[in-house]
Amino acid sequence: MYPYCRHLRMLDLRDLGDLLEDDKFRGKISKIFFAGDLSRFHSTLPVPAKRRGMGAPRLDRDKIITALGDEISQQAPLLEALSEPALLSTLSTALLTWTPRLGSLRRLELFDARAFEDETIRNLLHAHCPNLEAITVYRSSNLTETDHALASFIGGMPADRLTHLEILGDIGIATETCLALNGHGKSLTTFRLRLSDEGIMALALLQSCVSLETLSFGSERGYAVDLMATQNDVYQAIVQWLKSCTKLKSLEIYNITSAPQLCSPILLSPSITLEDLSINATEENTYVVKDHRDFHRAMTQQPSLRKLQLRADPEPPELQDIELLMNTFCSLQGLLQLTLIRVSDYFKNEHLKVIADSLPELESLYIGGFGATDAALTDLVRLNHLNTLTISSLTRFTFEGVSHFIEQLGDGNKGLSFSIESADADYAISEEEQEVLRELIYAKVGGRFEYQLFRGNGPDPWSSNNRNNTYLQIRMYLILIQTTQTNVNRHCNHYYGCHC
Repeated sequence: MYPYCRHLRMLDLRDLGDLLEDDKFRGKISKIFFAGDLSRFHSTLPVPAKRRGMGAPRLDRDKIITALGDEISQQAPLLEALSEPALLSTLSTALLTWTPRLGSLRRLELFDARAFEDETIRNLLHAHCPNLEAITVYRSSNLTETDHALASFIGGMPADRLTHLEILGDIGIATETCLALNGHGKSLTTFRLRLSDEGIMALALLQSCVSLETLSFGSERGYAVDLMATQNDVYQAIVQWLKSCTKLKSLEIYNITSAPQLCSPILLSPSITLEDLSINATEENTYVVKDHRDFHRAMTQQPSLRKLQLRADPEPPELQDIELLMNTFCSLQGLLQLTLIRVSDYFKNEHLKVIADSLPELESLYIGGFGATDAALTDLVRLNHLNTLTISSLTRFTFEGVSHFIEQLGDGNKGLSFSIESADADYAISEEEQEVLRELIYAKVGGRFEYQLFRGNGPDPWSSNNRNNTYLQIRMYLILIQTTQTNVNRHCNHYYGCHC
């Protein structure tokens, strides 16, 4: 390994862990890999008596990775980043030996937070890794201890040293960790975390963490509590904290039903200029479009937005909500990425046309389009910078319409990934035609075409024989009539000064 390790800056053990776990990496292949100098690292797990003779034994991943890492860490004085392999807690023991060699360490990524539970490891990291500034943790095998252990480690670091903290699973952090993070309020710029119910309440304690540029928080299980109505003091404290983060550029809230209420004051703040906003959730925790019109209006106050992702329940569809959403999206003329999951299910051809006309800089678009036809593609092809297009609602595109769309693509659409996710079975494009379209888009722009028929849990909502959907059909018909009449009124008023 010498002298190459002398120049090593990052030791990522995750791919090695995956390789050693792969069933194909056994027997002959494994023997070839661990030949020569690497033979001393080869180790297998004991084979139970009843499984002897039933194939090659499994490799002892933890022992192999520990031995290799120990060898590398002795010869890599410039190592700045270290990542633990998945499904292992290798570093909970290895760091006892490795840490004194990691004087240049800046980023530490743990699959399991168990290492922080060891006071000796915490002290070693404090003593030998003064430049450590970024921590990522995926899970904890001991949820009852993690909040205290992580808080102890963060609290023992030099003040305002931590810049990045990512907790990508609910590991039980709550009050203690949030209080400890205030000691890094001036330095912490990136904060991503998944929380329990208690952890969400503890966000109110982060009042000194006001230098954030990227913030993502949410609940793995879902948090359906109306904070504003039931925990107003906590709600007000969280909003006060968020409004104090005047450097905030990216905000993501996941699986929290109160997300629109938390976001609205931030969107209205003249001190904050967001570039990326994402409100996402599982189906049972999405917010309802008609109940949060103020939130949709507030988004118009952030023309700096370049990426927007919304997932919301559009039921029941109301004309005023569709118009409000359209006005909001079209006011954000600098958008580069627009992802609308379910919220745009009842958009029709004319709405897709307005999107294409109003947002010419779009590079990525995920959108619904109930009953969208080839006419919509005629408008969407004018998006000259588009490289990702997904249309998710029940659609009625034809082979001729899609092929014409592809033929009109230009140089700005190089590598376009075009997906139709819920095609109406009555207008299905055959397998042979799909293959032609894939070849056509690849030849035209080096792109990809993906196609799926509607596979909803219920019957096709277009089916005239489906009595259960009579209400939906009538509702959509009335909205279409109202939308058409509204457009006529605006046209007459604009061009002729009359009010039809």
